[in-house]
Order: sequence, then structure tokens, then C-alpha cells
Amino acid sequence: MNDVFFLDLRDTPRVVDALVEAIPFADGKLKADAETWVKDYRDGTRLDREKLAAMARKVARATWPARAAVMRHFAHEGADTEWTTLNAAVRPSTAHLIKRVRRAVDAGTIDELLRHAESDTALRDEERLEIAEVRKHVHEDFWKEHGKTLAPTIRDQERVLEGYDKRLDALRETAAVFPPALQDEVFSKINRYEDRILFGLESVPMEILDKEVQYYKEQKEISPLEAG
Repeated sequence: MNDVFFLDLRDTPRVVDALVEAIPFADGKLKADAETWVKDYRDGTRLDREKLAAMARKVARATWPARAAVMRHFAHEGADTEWTTLNAAVRPSTAHLIKRVRRAVDAGTIDELLRHAESDTALRDEERLEIAEVRKHVHEDFWKEHGKTLAPTIRDQERVLEGYDKRLDALRETAAVFPPALQDEVFSKINRYEDRILFGLESVPMEILDKEVQYYKEQKEISPLEAG
């Protein structure tokens, strides 16, 4: 199976970028530690790749409820605000394309527009990158100015993250008794799910993870290492 990750943890510059994007949602010592990693990178210090990856996971996990809450806000009640802010911030040519595609596909949110097949032909990589960069700033500014208003949604997202952790931990526990090849299969899946959730902020349905847990529990029952 070809592993394509949202964030390749072996790509040091991209991992540092991910830290920079998450730092505004962090606080306390964790924020200070992440800022130190970014500063060291910018100063040319040689970074330990594994330790940097561990820091990226730690920051992504700690900030996930806040980042997910902001995304949910702009997917619902804040959708119109994001459209307006985005169109005002991008280049006029990009704003024209966004408006044209939005009318054509009747997109309710920017994410809906970007997922639609029509946008694949209308928007080049250059415009998609521009939109992504502007959205990062829009979300960060909203968090700084209105983050406290998201407290109930953040608590909801904390429970969602707990649900993800519970299911992924169950997969790890189940895989512990498997032969190496099957262990590698399970841990590869866990890594991909964690990447999609923590770094891609993808809303993975719990039902999918429940099916994974059930499938591998059944495999555990017939695993030869269970005999004796």
C-alpha cells in the first residue's frame, strides 16, 4: 500500500511549517518549546528528525480541539464571513475565479468548493496555495480575537479526540500479539489515521475506526500467536 501522508514527518521544512501553523493555538510551555524548535531551524541548527516529529505530534494533538473548533465554525455559522474575508484578501483574479466556481457549483463553504471537480479545472495549484495561505491567516486571526466564544465547541472536539484515541489505542493493543507482518499493517494504518486526523484535520467517521477495531479483533482470535 502506498503511504501518502498529509504531513511527511521526514520532511523537516514542512514539519517546521506545521509547527508554525499550530503555534498560535498553543499556550504555555508547549508554545515556548515549539517556538524554540522553529527558531533553531531558522538559525540553521541541525535538528533531530525524530525529536522534531515527536514535537509536531505533541503540538498537533494539544491544539487539535481548538483548530478543529475553528474549522467547524467556518464550516457552519462563519461560512459567509470566510467567503467575504477570503475574497477581500486574495488577488482580484483569484477572487474572480472563486466567485465564478462558487456560482457554478452552488458551494456553501470554501471546503465544498475546493472538493468539487469543477474547481480542479478552474483553479491552478498557484490559486489553491494562495487560498490555503489566506485561510490560515483568517483562522488564526479569528482564534486570536474570538477564540473564547468557541469554548463549547472545543469541549465537543476534545471528546471527539478522546474517541479517536480510544479506538486507535484499541488497535495498538490488539496488534501487540500479531506476527510482524500483520503488526506492520496495523501500525501503518494507525499512522495514516493519525496523520489524517492530527495534521489534516480530517473528520474521520468513528464507524470506520470501529470497523477496523472489530476486524483486527477477529484476526486476533485466529492469530497463531494466541495458541498456547
